[in-house]
Amino acid sequence: MYYLYKIKKINYSILIVTLYVIISVVYNHTFLSETFFLQMYEGIFTRTQIIESINFVKKWEWGIIAFNVFFIFIKIACVALCLYIGLFFFSNQNNSYQISFNVALKSEIVFVAYYIVRLLWYTFIHIPDSLEEMQVMPFSVMSFFDPSITETWLIYPLNTLNIFEVLYVLMLSSFLTVAIQIKFRNAFELVFVSYGAGLLLLMVAQMFLILTNT
Repeated sequence: MYYLYKIKKINYSILIVTLYVIISVVYNHTFLSETFFLQMYEGIFTRTQIIESINFVKKWEWGIIAFNVFFIFIKIACVALCLYIGLFFFSNQNNSYQISFNVALKSEIVFVAYYIVRLLWYTFIHIPDSLEEMQVMPFSVMSFFDPSITETWLIYPLNTLNIFEVLYVLMLSSFLTVAIQIKFRNAFELVFVSYGAGLLLLMVAQMFLILTNT
């Protein structure tokens, strides 16, 4: 963990961006085929509408990928803000936001691993037959439920409760022990309170938006 944490942020950011771009390109070329779209959207949209949608996504593929990468760094910044608030109240660290951002950035590798696993899962282990199945995240609580009969507002929180989220919290805690030299238990409690509170707020907001628009 020490050596990973000490990697320069710019070098690590380039690594994260490169991995996400590769995953996005492979994902698009795997799941944006005409055959797959026709299978997923048959009966919902006409063939012409489906082909137009595919052409639109392919035309703006790199713009969409760039937006997704930008959004990922916004997410990292928000996680860093949660950790910063936790450090502000529970620690007397200088440059707390820089520390928090570095911890959040280095921990993002967990979600890179998740998207790789998800890609392999949908490609080789469980090829989705419907849009509902595409909503289910592997290794989440949602995988124990039938998405076709599950309330829409419950899908996001059930997907969020997954093994990679647990690994992410453990990774944040591990990097925090390196960053501010505290015991793992104390780091875990700080992450659980700060990041956990932010994640809970996000889930509640997401469920509220879904409920008010259905």
